[in-house]
Amino acid sequence: MSTAFDAFVTVHQYQLASIPEELWQPLFMKLGEDYLDAGNYAELHHGDPMEGYSLHVKADQELKKHSEIFLIDHAWTTSPETAKKELLENPTLMARLESLMDIEVAEEPIDSDAEDSDDEGPSEEDIKLVAAQANVSEKEAEQALRAENNEIVNAIMHLTIDPDAKEEADKLDDLMMNQILASGKAQEKEEKENKSRYERRAEREKNWKNERANMIYKKMWSYIQTYSYSILQENGQPTSQTAWYICDEVGSAICHSSDPNVVVLPFIFSRGSSGMIPYSVFFPIKDIAAGEIITCDLVPKSLERESDKLAYLFAFEDRVLLDSEIQNKRDELTEIFKANREALKNQKFTPPAGRVLSSEEALAALKRDGENTPKKESVVVCTDTSFVQQFLKLDNVKFTNNPAVADIVWTSNDFQGWDSLEPHQIVNQFPNEKCITYKHNMAQLIQKTYGSPDWYLPTYNIMTQLSEFVGDYLNAEEEGNTNLWITKPWNMARGLNLDITDNLAEIVRQHDSTIPKIAQRYLVSPCLYNGKKFDLRYIVLVRRAEPDLVACVYNMFWTRLANKKYNLEDLDDYECQFTVMNYSKYEMTQLDYKSFIHNMEKQYPIKWDTVQKDINNAMKNVLIAAASTPQPLGLAGGDNKFDAFSVYGFDVMLTDDFKPIIIETNFSPDCTRACQYDPEFVNNIFSLIDGRFGTTEQGLKAFTVL
Repeated sequence: MSTAFDAFVTVHQYQLASIPEELWQPLFMKLGEDYLDAGNYAELHHGDPMEGYSLHVKADQELKKHSEIFLIDHAWTTSPETAKKELLENPTLMARLESLMDIEVAEEPIDSDAEDSDDEGPSEEDIKLVAAQANVSEKEAEQALRAENNEIVNAIMHLTIDPDAKEEADKLDDLMMNQILASGKAQEKEEKENKSRYERRAEREKNWKNERANMIYKKMWSYIQTYSYSILQENGQPTSQTAWYICDEVGSAICHSSDPNVVVLPFIFSRGSSGMIPYSVFFPIKDIAAGEIITCDLVPKSLERESDKLAYLFAFEDRVLLDSEIQNKRDELTEIFKANREALKNQKFTPPAGRVLSSEEALAALKRDGENTPKKESVVVCTDTSFVQQFLKLDNVKFTNNPAVADIVWTSNDFQGWDSLEPHQIVNQFPNEKCITYKHNMAQLIQKTYGSPDWYLPTYNIMTQLSEFVGDYLNAEEEGNTNLWITKPWNMARGLNLDITDNLAEIVRQHDSTIPKIAQRYLVSPCLYNGKKFDLRYIVLVRRAEPDLVACVYNMFWTRLANKKYNLEDLDDYECQFTVMNYSKYEMTQLDYKSFIHNMEKQYPIKWDTVQKDINNAMKNVLIAAASTPQPLGLAGGDNKFDAFSVYGFDVMLTDDFKPIIIETNFSPDCTRACQYDPEFVNNIFSLIDGRFGTTEQGLKAFTVL
């Protein structure tokens, strides 16, 4: 007959596979009773041997290998996106985490009338001056100064005025005060002062809480752990999610060692209809003597390179048992970075002969293609892209929902039907164009091709280049350089999931996210437009990548402008640091590109034509790398027997000395706004795509050939 324990094993078999079988029964019993008994065997130490807390076997106990298994409660389950908000809403949680992480809390702002008062009392110097001038004691002088709101001249007059005149003045003061009281202005003034005092107190308290939340957020990356789980989407497909959690005081005190004596694992206990309860468990994998410190290995098994394992530990600097495991290895990582930097500097690239055309040759090729292609009575287009459906108005266009009969297929989804294409058909994608539209792929392509060009910021794949990134970070720290980085998902647009930080632990721990990310050095000295950050969106048409590259950029571009003036004081202020507003809750400022150019030339001593030429060269360099490099790193060598083109959105920023920085290249960009600026936008693109429209010359007027 099946028992409750048998059911427990069946339900949790995948988790139990990592736990010695002899501990399954005790674990089952403890889970059933929520029995947290680690305190019977272990105790917290502070400052021994580490600055914060560590966990030790009690002096009168010992632990044998696989002899016990202990439950660890989770003090906090959160997400990086909501963590600060949750802290601010839960003062008890904030206080517990400060204690757990050994954070020294700043004193709470004093709430008193004396603190809030603008009257700080007379200075000793003023008191002595008034006492000397009025020939009175310092006590009388202080009283007079307080009565006259620290006005020295009024205090002296108050003390030296003739008694009869003073009596008349006092009567006049009383009469005026009675009139003020009768008018209600005194009460109004008092209410205004009380409101002002309350607002100052509230602002101080808000700043104090924000500082505490920011400190916890900064330090939590050294304590937070993760586990992954799947949920079913509406289409029935599973998607992986990551839960971020911090263990209780016992679990958080278990520090790292490369020679650990316990294993710590997350364990999600299913109570059937009662739901799931997340715990962690730990058990000894060695005999641990009385008083000995308890340690685990915090490095994930997914890290294979020894240098990456070392780099990962920099997220746990104050939780590593032996400082030497980190401190003596700083030089090793900076040397890895310096060697990598030198190799990138020495990277040389020469495009294969005939692969890259000059702009004049590419222009001639486009004209030749148009002239040699007879105009067709109707060109059949199949598209699922709304702005194409709405704005394609060429007189011989005909739409269809059947891609098999279309002359041109334009889709916003990944195209897969390469083998089914006929010779007369043109499709709007190249195989493997993710080599430039995925951020980590473009970074790798640029590094392999050009090394470290000045038009691209240092960028690292957190999943595969952890030691290179940490080496760069430590080297910048050593040289006293600004160490700000922005983390971005490999394949998300619209400004989603971006974070700016100088916190090494936070960046390293992005390795544990289910959303793979890059870390890119943050441009701290951008060119500004009226004090605000901006980036420029260019639409680039690649008409072909093989056998030679033919590409052109639309002359109209658009400027995305931050809503607030740029500063580095508040990295969390989206409207100050970011420019993509049309997909956010914030208002968007749109700038006509001609007005933008006019105002830039007024604001700065530049000629935009020169800046634009540098931007065009940088964008072309990305395309040259892709067209010259074989798949899977680039686009070349696909043995393609079909006709293809692609339209990319290039995002570009300028440095404060007007040099272009390529930020990213976007797949199938939303061009609705471009169509609103220029109703002929789509017509011009299709005119260059296919000479069968008979409008190639007209379309070329809207482009500059790269």
